[in-house]
Amino acid sequence: MKQLISMLTLLSCSISAAWADASDIPALLDKLFTAAISSPTVPGISVAVADNRGIVWAQGYGYADLENHVAMTPAHKLRIGSVAKVITTAGLMRLYQQGKIDFDAPVTQYVPSWPQDKPTITLRQLTSHTAGIRHYKEGANEFLLNTPFASVTASLELFKQDPLLFTPGSAFSYSTFGWTLVSAAMEGADGKRSFRQIMQQEVFQPLQLTDMVFDDQYAIISQRARPYSVHEGLLQNSPQTDHSYKWAAGGFIATPSDVDRFALAQLDNDYLKPATQALMFSKAHLTDGTPVNFGIGWMIGFDNYRQRAKYRDDAEALAMMADMPQAVMHSGGSMGGITMTIMCREHQRAVTVVKNVDGDDTADVFKLALTTLDYYHQRQQ
Repeated sequence: MKQLISMLTLLSCSISAAWADASDIPALLDKLFTAAISSPTVPGISVAVADNRGIVWAQGYGYADLENHVAMTPAHKLRIGSVAKVITTAGLMRLYQQGKIDFDAPVTQYVPSWPQDKPTITLRQLTSHTAGIRHYKEGANEFLLNTPFASVTASLELFKQDPLLFTPGSAFSYSTFGWTLVSAAMEGADGKRSFRQIMQQEVFQPLQLTDMVFDDQYAIISQRARPYSVHEGLLQNSPQTDHSYKWAAGGFIATPSDVDRFALAQLDNDYLKPATQALMFSKAHLTDGTPVNFGIGWMIGFDNYRQRAKYRDDAEALAMMADMPQAVMHSGGSMGGITMTIMCREHQRAVTVVKNVDGDDTADVFKLALTTLDYYHQRQQ
């Protein structure tokens, strides 16, 4: 494993050194991703790069289905995990533009079933992870939940009686369940459509995202990649999970190409007004004025990654981050999928990398996505 990581680092460095003279970007990236899938715990990786002209490069590596020897292709749909949160954000912002959403109103205005005796929570706090809603409960195996929920409101029962972690607005704590409450608020604010209908009519259909769908485990979905997990160092099929309790937070599958198309559409003034974009891409603040690294849904800038031990001493990664000050992003972790989406707003370019496995620590989707985007950044500014 250490040898593979060293090989990827050396290969990444060699690509960096070749940037000044390289003319064949796909060929060089092909070497990078071919090396990434050489690990026995990485069944497959799919990657796509897009700019304001459309998809400029997309490729699949390894296998979408190991047992049936099905090669990964750009057409395969994979679990994108929490990247779903920024996709949900788009539906929320569309409701905001329609005058249906007040980000500072109590969430009980939209979700009357939320306990009235809890401290007041707002959508601004929920979407920036400052509301105090808990994440997955340690030891409860909630990440492996395989229970179907009939509605978004029904799924609130998982956590709505639990105490908040802190006074809303006073601290930051990442929460998937907070986004389940966001989806309930969207239904309440709209008054007529379900969350799934809102997403279809406000996001998937207008943006023509035909390869982005709800991850319904019982539906027959064309080109769905098989999910895998690494357990005790061995690759195996992922356990069956039901995502109806967290559609808004981690319940979509998609091709990387559609995720990129989606991301760049957020910069389209005909889809989201400039003022709406500015609101979405501005860092939220705690009640004491301290900024957090999230706006509405999106992570703003690379500060979260700069602070991680894995990258603090990685001069190459730090330099690439510094070169894209207008970047926004989101990662995704699901049972059988790890994702990274990064968008450079300045140059209107996006990259999405997905591997159809969780528990693997050899193929770093963040570093792969960052290197890929930076390559295009250096060559095509």
